[in-house]
Amino acid sequence: MKHPRKLLSVCLLCCVAAPLSAQLKVSTQAEKVTLFIDGAQVTRTKQVDIPAGVSTLVFTGLSPYLDDKSMQVTAKGRLTVTAVNRQFNFTDSLAVSQKQQSLQAELKSIEKQQQEQHAAIALLNAERDMVKNNSTLNGKDATPSPAVIREVNQYYADRLKALSTRELTLKAQLDELDRKHDRLNDELKQLTDKREKPMSEVVVGITAPAAGKATFTLSYYVKNAGWFPSYDIRSTGLDNPVSIVYKANLFQNTREQWQDVALSLSSSNPSVGNVAPQLKTYWLDYGLAAPHYKAQLIGNTISGVITDGTREPIIGASISVPGTTVGAISDLEGRYSLTVPDDATDIRYAYIGFKTQTKPIVSNVMNVVMEEDVQALEEVVVVGYGTEKKKGLQPKIRGFSGRVAGVSISTKNDVVFEEEIPAEPLDVEQTQTQTGYEYDIKLPYTISSENKPVVAEIGHYDVAAAYIYQSTPKLDKDAFLTAQLTGWEQLNLLDGEANIYFEDTFIGKSVFNVHTQSDTLSLSLGRDRRISVQRVKEKAYTSRQFIGNNQTQTLAWKITVRNTRQEPVTLTLYDQLPVSRNNSITVTPEELGGGTLNEDNGTVTWLLTLQPGEQRDLSLRYRVKYPKGRSLVIE
Repeated sequence: MKHPRKLLSVCLLCCVAAPLSAQLKVSTQAEKVTLFIDGAQVTRTKQVDIPAGVSTLVFTGLSPYLDDKSMQVTAKGRLTVTAVNRQFNFTDSLAVSQKQQSLQAELKSIEKQQQEQHAAIALLNAERDMVKNNSTLNGKDATPSPAVIREVNQYYADRLKALSTRELTLKAQLDELDRKHDRLNDELKQLTDKREKPMSEVVVGITAPAAGKATFTLSYYVKNAGWFPSYDIRSTGLDNPVSIVYKANLFQNTREQWQDVALSLSSSNPSVGNVAPQLKTYWLDYGLAAPHYKAQLIGNTISGVITDGTREPIIGASISVPGTTVGAISDLEGRYSLTVPDDATDIRYAYIGFKTQTKPIVSNVMNVVMEEDVQALEEVVVVGYGTEKKKGLQPKIRGFSGRVAGVSISTKNDVVFEEEIPAEPLDVEQTQTQTGYEYDIKLPYTISSENKPVVAEIGHYDVAAAYIYQSTPKLDKDAFLTAQLTGWEQLNLLDGEANIYFEDTFIGKSVFNVHTQSDTLSLSLGRDRRISVQRVKEKAYTSRQFIGNNQTQTLAWKITVRNTRQEPVTLTLYDQLPVSRNNSITVTPEELGGGTLNEDNGTVTWLLTLQPGEQRDLSLRYRVKYPKGRSLVIE
């Protein structure tokens, strides 16, 4: 080589001239969150000092459940965004592993102390046995004097007493060690069962002609968050309007802290498919299965327990009816209860770290064992670097006392609680979009990432109502009060569970189903046992006769209704006659008691107005004629 020094100089110049890519870590705070029925849109904004040339910005502390395809990064300043990628940071996972090792070492230390305590107690018991065995004086040469006997007895009594006291002390210490051992075991189990994914980071490559400031806006869609509506429906009497309290149940387990964010609630659901379904040919042939229908339920309430593979309860699992906004969250024991619409056929169960399950409704009790989702992360970039541990953000309430449970709302003034002042709903602005409705909450919100449902009141309406009782004594002898509401469509309500209160008494739960209603919304206010309804078979009119080649069977029922309320009521009563679909079987009504018969479905309807204390008896009788020798099941 002729010029080694010159070649080395050229290489050094090239290295110096090549631009070095600086990596800057950027910590951001969520500024705006739009909660959907399933998922959330998170927006973060940060002004960053950028160097000249090529550099990389790493936006840290983002949810591991963000959707890669939804990431959007916009920048304002003299720069060019060259690339946007997502990676995972396993630093937190390593910290968890170190914590596990520390707990295991502490457990071993306590187990060693427990063994020492058991050994000390065993030695103490052996010494006690020895003292007892040697407590008898067996002198052969001379009989001991009474003073010696007293002295010896006192010695052994004092020694046994000391041993007992020492034993109590050792057992108390052992009990304390057992409690510490159990507590550490529980803490270790919680760390072992977390199975948390590492936090996400968004890596943004940029090129800038000169150093300066630039403002970056990062937005993305994240799972494991959402909201569902529920209602408190109250009526203080038959002469008063119905009060509807519209509540939003918010939840998130994104592992992000949403501190004082601008919060909006959207009725849209991005996780629902947006492709219109298409009909396939319905082939009919012998041997093909009949259409499947859900099992007959007793009421509309589905309940159960959600557990994992080890039968441990799952807290905070999401339960919902697909295609609706009806939902619930499992409690500390994994239990849930959900009132479903009449046309519901399936229930969806979801929880982070487990596979989402959709099960057909087959009974009123549905217990679910969730299956762990062990799908490994693929093509993950592992990043490890030092992190600064910050204190957890603590919820705080300042300057507002609204009907919000578990939410932090902050303004400038200190909060003042006065029981005499009724709580007010949140200041919410409602707007209509192309795909639904949005509710913009005007005060900053803080929602911690603990998957605990947060309930916020977003609407309070008083609606005029017409109250009507209805009863179907063939199925249930109670009278159900319904409130007929008009003009409800202007309230922009969604499907959801409703707590029913009538005359300041909790009646039960119902379902607010707005998708199957017309211009009149019918709300069930529960049972009113002050309207008495009885249905008894009248044996005097029930008979069976054989005439020629036919037989005739007559059935009769007596229906008694009574109003024990202090005001008149309107009662719609339903019963039915069987409907024949065979020409050899004829059904003839003989007595309808003033009711109206729908010949297509056999329903008999009575519209009654009952004065206070009034009782009325109604008769229903019909005759069925069919061929002799044939078996026919009649009610």
